[in-house]
Formats: sequence, C-alpha cells, structure tokens
Amino acid sequence: MTTPKVFIVIGPAGSGKTTVAQRTAREHGAAYLDKDRVSGRFVEFALTVTGHDPTDRESNDYYRDNLLPLEYETLMDVAGINLRLGRSVVLDAPFGACFGEAGYITRAAEDFHWPPAEITVIRVRVPQDVLRARLTRRGLERDQWKLSHWEEYWSVYGSLECAWSGVQYLDFNNETPLPAQG
Repeated sequence: MTTPKVFIVIGPAGSGKTTVAQRTAREHGAAYLDKDRVSGRFVEFALTVTGHDPTDRESNDYYRDNLLPLEYETLMDVAGINLRLGRSVVLDAPFGACFGEAGYITRAAEDFHWPPAEITVIRVRVPQDVLRARLTRRGLERDQWKLSHWEEYWSVYGSLECAWSGVQYLDFNNETPLPAQG
C-alpha cells in the first residue's frame, strides 16, 4: 500500500479554499472533507437552540470555545478513518484558531490514529481588496459580520500565519477570478 497523503487547504473565507481543495482532491483521487459540509448543519442547529446567531462565528465566544473544537476534531477523525483505509484526504477548512499551536497536526494525527502520511499545507493567498470584493459578491449571510467589521476581521484573519511543524507548505496565489458559484 502506498503512503496516503494529507492536503490541508487553509485561507480566509472567500480566498478560494474550496476551489483549490476540490481541484487538489480530483488531481490526487483523494477524499474531499469540507468542515462546513461535515458539521455545518449541526453547528447551525446548536447555535440556534442555544440562542446564538447561526451565521455569526467570528465574534461568537460560545462557538469558538465549544463548537469549533468539535468541528475540527470531527474533521480530523473522519480524515483518520480514510487514511487508515489507505485513502488520501483533502481537508478544506480555515484552521485559523489552530495556527499558533506548532504541534497541532502532530497531536491530531496521534489523537485520531493517522497512519504515517505525507502532509502538505496549501496556503491560499489573496489580497485584501480581492477578498473583500469576493465576500461582497457572493452575498452569504455568514459573511455579513466580516464585511460589517472589515478592519477588525482583516486585522485578525488577514495576517494569520500557520506555525505547524512536521508539514510541508505550499503557497497558492489565488488572485484570479473564481468560477461562478451555482
């Protein structure tokens, strides 16, 4: 059996993570695991029943402290299952809350019993003005807080740098127009 690969596609909302991640999954015949698809409906439900706005995550301490860690644990667990089956995976998620922890991926691989795998982090880069225009154009409810608090959002999420050890990094400049969302 060949060593499975893990591609972790990171970047702020609107950077084109999904486009890059899906293309990477196709090119490598890998399982595509999108955090929002894996757990998004449950998160929206949990936020609603606890009296929180289901579209506001960046400014919501309850989400960041309670639900976000569960989302990432679930994603890493599902990745582990695929890797143990010999299937490479592409993880599509911002991961910004985890960037500062150098051993994050190593710990997740241990916690969720990943077999030895080649891990590549694809950092999707896009300039601030392009990102803001994309978020405005796509018009999603979940982007409204970001756009309404743009300077605050960009000052935090626009400058995050991933400090994970034990991974390879690949930067992807994604200034080109993204395909129309259908």
